[in-house]
Amino acid sequence: MYQYKIEEDENPLFSFYTKHNLSYFVSFKKMDFENDYFSNLYSLDFWEIENQKFIKDDSIENTIIEIIFEFFKKSPNSLLHYVCDSNDKRQNGRSKLFDNWYNKSNNDEFSKLNIEFKIESEVNYNLEFIFKSEYYILEDLERNILLQLEEFSNYK
Repeated sequence: MYQYKIEEDENPLFSFYTKHNLSYFVSFKKMDFENDYFSNLYSLDFWEIENQKFIKDDSIENTIIEIIFEFFKKSPNSLLHYVCDSNDKRQNGRSKLFDNWYNKSNNDEFSKLNIEFKIESEVNYNLEFIFKSEYYILEDLERNILLQLEEFSNYK
């Protein structure tokens, strides 16, 4: 695992450098849907600045997993949201990567919910949610997410 730095505010930003001198960032952006149920929803995003993602380095995933755990230590009732978009037709690969990381974390405190969402039958999104099981009930969460997605769809 790599050492990382954190910039604390409402939207925490973590950064680290790899042994290949690549810069990674992991962000947690607070979302505001004006819906009390989602008052602790954060969007998780991570990226590599030099665009050299092809370099295999297990310490990258271990560091990102540890950063997610660190985030939950400070905000245990958060709901993390990760979108696997289909702009480049690689959403299934991103979803599989996220699933693998979740499975490798081997932590019974957390649950994960995957939802596939289609917009106009052209754009597919794999929506991934990670949360501590003590704060959310899976069935309630899924129902509330689907209701919120339906509300978004009706804005058109």
